[in-house]
Parts: sequence; C-alpha cells; structure tokens
Amino acid sequence: MEIRLNEIELTNFKGVKDFLFTPAGKSAAILGNNATGKTTVADAFRWLLFGKDMSDRADFAIKTLDPEGQEISGLDHTVRASIEIDGKPLELAKTYKEKWTKRRGDPKKTLTGHTTDYSIDGVPCQKKEWDSRLNDLISEDVFKLITSPACFNSLHWQKRREILLDVCGDVSDSDVIESDQALGALPEILNGRSLDDQRKVVAAARKKINDKLRELPARIDELLKSLPEIKNRKAVEAVIKLLDERIEKAKDNAELPELRSKLAMQKSLLAEAQLKHDGDVRGAKGIINARIDMAQDTIRRLKDAINVHETADKASLRAIEANRQEMVKLRARYAEIVATEPPQEDICFNCGGELPQEMIEAALANFNDHKAIELTTINDEGKALHAETQTLGESIAASAKKIAGMQAAIKTQEDEIEAAEGDRVANPQPSNPMLALQEQIAKLQEVIEAKPQTDTKALEAERREEFEKLAALDQAEKTKKRIEELKDEEKNLSSEFERLEGELDLMDKFVVQKVNMLEEKINTRFELARFKMFNVLVNGGIEECCTTTVGGVPFGSGLNHGAEINVGLDIIRTLSEFYDVWGPVWIDNREAITQPLEIPSQTISLIVSPDHPEMEVRY
Repeated sequence: MEIRLNEIELTNFKGVKDFLFTPAGKSAAILGNNATGKTTVADAFRWLLFGKDMSDRADFAIKTLDPEGQEISGLDHTVRASIEIDGKPLELAKTYKEKWTKRRGDPKKTLTGHTTDYSIDGVPCQKKEWDSRLNDLISEDVFKLITSPACFNSLHWQKRREILLDVCGDVSDSDVIESDQALGALPEILNGRSLDDQRKVVAAARKKINDKLRELPARIDELLKSLPEIKNRKAVEAVIKLLDERIEKAKDNAELPELRSKLAMQKSLLAEAQLKHDGDVRGAKGIINARIDMAQDTIRRLKDAINVHETADKASLRAIEANRQEMVKLRARYAEIVATEPPQEDICFNCGGELPQEMIEAALANFNDHKAIELTTINDEGKALHAETQTLGESIAASAKKIAGMQAAIKTQEDEIEAAEGDRVANPQPSNPMLALQEQIAKLQEVIEAKPQTDTKALEAERREEFEKLAALDQAEKTKKRIEELKDEEKNLSSEFERLEGELDLMDKFVVQKVNMLEEKINTRFELARFKMFNVLVNGGIEECCTTTVGGVPFGSGLNHGAEINVGLDIIRTLSEFYDVWGPVWIDNREAITQPLEIPSQTISLIVSPDHPEMEVRY
C-alpha cells in the first residue's frame, strides 16, 4: 500500500495562522528559519491522523498563543489534508474547538472545555468512526516507523530487537549447529537446557572441581607427613609376644594357674545357676500378673453391669412415682364424675315453652351414657397404671437380686487380687547350690589374693608402648590407602575439569557463530545500518541487546546527525518493504545532510534556513 500526501492546510494550529502545502504526492521541501513552523506542519499531519505530534505526545499545545504566551480564545484550530491511498483520494479534516456554556444566573458564557469535530471526504463523523476508519487503513505504530527517520531508534532496545526479528527472522539453535560440524555434540551437552542455564551448570561444576583440585595436594602432603617411621610389623609383634611371656612368668607360680582355672569354672557354674533363678522369678511374676489382670477385668465388667441395672432402677422408680400421682388424679376425677347430677331443665331456652317429655328423657339418657363412658375410661386407665407399677416393682426387685450377686462376685475377685499380691511378695529364693557356689568362689579369691605376686608394671607399660606402635602401623596402612584414593580422585577430577572446559569452549563457539549468523542475516537487509544483537559478557555468556551502528559508530554515541538521518531512511525503506506500506517521510533538520539516501517513499524535507524568515516551499 502506498500513501502519498497531496495537500495539507493548517488554520490557527500551534501558532500557524494559515498555511497551505500542496506537494501533490511528490517529494518536497519546506525551508524557514527556526520557529517559523516547519516542524508544526509535520506535527499537524500526525495529529490529524492519530491525535499526537511527531514526538508522540497527545497533550501538546495546539492553540495559538499571543505575544505574552497566553492562549487566544475564540479560535477554531483546523487541519485538513488530502491524501492518496494506492491512487484513491481521501479527504480528512479535524477541528479543535472551545466549548462555551452559559450557566443559570450568569449573563456571560464561560469556557467549560473543548471538543473536536471530524470529517471524512467532507462527511462529518464521530471519533469512534474516525478511529475505526484509520485503524483499518494502517496501524499507528507502523505508520510512525515508516514516516519518521528518528522513530525506530527512539524505541526501547527490546522493541527494536522484536521488530528486527519480525522483519528478518531469528536464527534457530538447530540452524547454528548445522552450520558447523564441530557443534554437533552440543545438543547432547545441553540435554534440554537453554545455553545460559547449561553454562551456569557447567560453570558451577567447574568451580567446585577447581576448588577440590586446589585442596587435594595439601591434603595428600599432610597425610604423607603423618606416616610413622616404624616399618617392621613382625618385629613389633615378636616383642609383644616376648613381653606377654615374661609378664605371665612373673605373675604365676605352680599353684596359681590351677587355682585360677578352678575359680573360672566356679564362676561359670554360678552364672548358669543365676540365669535359671532369674528365669524362675520372671515366670512366677508373669503368672501373678495374669491372675491380677483377669480379676481386675472381671471387676470392671461387673461394675459396668451394676451401673446399668442401677440406672434402669432409677428410671423405674421415677415411673412408679409418676403413676402414683396420676392415680391420685384419676381417683379425684372419678369421685367428681360420680357426684355429678343430671341437668334439671324442662324449659326450652329458645322459645321459653315446656319441653316434651321424650326430649327430657333423651337428654337424661345421654347424660347417663356419657357419665358411664367417662367412669369406665378412668377405671381402665387406673388398672393399666396399677399393672405397670406392679411390673416395674417386680423389675426393681429382680434387679436388686442381680446386683447383690454381682457385688458378691466383685468381692470374690478382690480376694483373688489380694491373694495374688501376697504371692508376689514371696519371690523364689536362691537355691542351696547357688549359695554353695558363692561361698566356694569367695574362698578361692581369698586364697589367690593371699599368694605372693611379682610387680609387672614396668613390663606392662613396655607392652602398651609396643601395642601403640602396632596401632600406628595399622593407621599407616589406612593412611597409605587414603593417599592412593586421593591421587585417583585428583586424576579423575582433572579429566572432568578438562571435559567441562571443552564444553564451555564449544558453547562459546556456538555463541559466536549464532551472533555472527543472526547479525549477518539482519544486516544484509540494510544498506547503511548495522545491528549488534548480542553482548558477549566477561564470563563468556551472552546478553541480548539491539544497537544500531553506522561504520562501527553506535547510534546516539558520536554519530553525526546527517548519518542518523540516512540510517533512519535506510531502516524506513526495509520496514516499508516488510510491511508493504509506503508513506510520506518527514525529514526534520534536513540541512544536516548533503545527500539523503534515496528511498521509494515520498519525502518531505524540513530545512532550517536563516535566509527564510517565513516558510517557503520547494516542490
């Protein structure tokens, strides 16, 4: 789609009282000194379409100001433009007005706000219809990108990167790996992780291994220094054997070995007897505990049953008392009904005449029948209550017999517990053979202690020293084994460290390859602009970025304004090709460049010229 500006007219817009610009769809230039209104024309075109100026502000000052900087009231601010879309004309107009309202009781109108009128092809419309028509025509974001050389590089780097990847396409990891046979092992190394995550994993493992490798030589050296100077184990064992013989010879005489052997035998027999005695005691106590537990369980069950009967008896007693009180009431009621006399009425209460005899007799019979029925009912209720009371009494008597029997059973079980406790006190006493063994052992010990013995302390101390040498030799064997283990670990860690180093080198190579491929893919779409899409960090990782450069100089960091304009035009050309939309490009400060980059779009140059105190148009 190609959009071209044929004509635009400003009336009272940002200080421009009246200005008509008619490029007729062709490139043109507007010359003028500073503050003559050149940028205002571009602002007017952007405001007409999207309600913002070229700096993307919606709240900029539209109204004309007087020399003191005050807004001039009573003016309508209008922008009208005629454009062509693929050769089809479209007339757009927008007017910003003051809204004056006369309040009740106030003779003058006051300014209460502003309104905006819209028209398309001369037909007034509402803002909703206007926005819908323009949104259908073109996206505001796309329009800004293809009509302002400064727009793209004013965006946040993440947005710039997103647009470039949309336009040029990203480079997949598989494409990078396929581009270099040496990278074929990388998928297996990554094992499903991202490159950054795997680099962190490898770096952490590498650091851990490196820390261990620094520690191991010192640990090995320390263990080597701890090895004893003694080498001959058999010589030490021979010395210990000789000392043992000398100690035994010094301690014993002819009688002592036999006495000690006999003492050991008696102690063994005593230990067996003690074990049997302890077993008998435990068995007896177990039987007693079982008797007590069984009796206590029986008592608990009997007491629970007694509680059940007592609860039932209490309920029966309450029922008997209630029956008694009810029978008293029935007797009183019975006597009351018996004493009731039939009515003696023979006069009709309606007419006052004498009732017929048959009516009087019928009334009497009815009275007697009703009285008989009530007396029978009371008598039946009394009999029922009496029978129930008698049954309840019998139940209480039977329950009392059962309770007495259970209390007797409880007493029997309590006697059983008391008897068992008495049996517990009478623990089995040691048998006579045990007592005899204890006496024999005591006498043997007295005899052995009375025998004269040689002092062997010096020999025993020497023997301990030899055993310490033997323990040192045992520890030395363990230390040598540990030294060999640490040397093997050092060798394995060195191999693992080299493997991790190789993985890091391969990942670094992948990063460099991907950076080169992506930047080359993007940069081939542009004539002047070059884009740096990644920063390689000190630790070898990468971080995404998007920096525009020209000849190696970053945009906004030393690049002259003319080069910034040309690189902006270069970007517009590529974006217009991608979006397939060409629009009028407004080149502000065009005087900064001698030869602008040629692009297929209609260009409108805004040139600062001190020789033009008012705006002048060159078509």
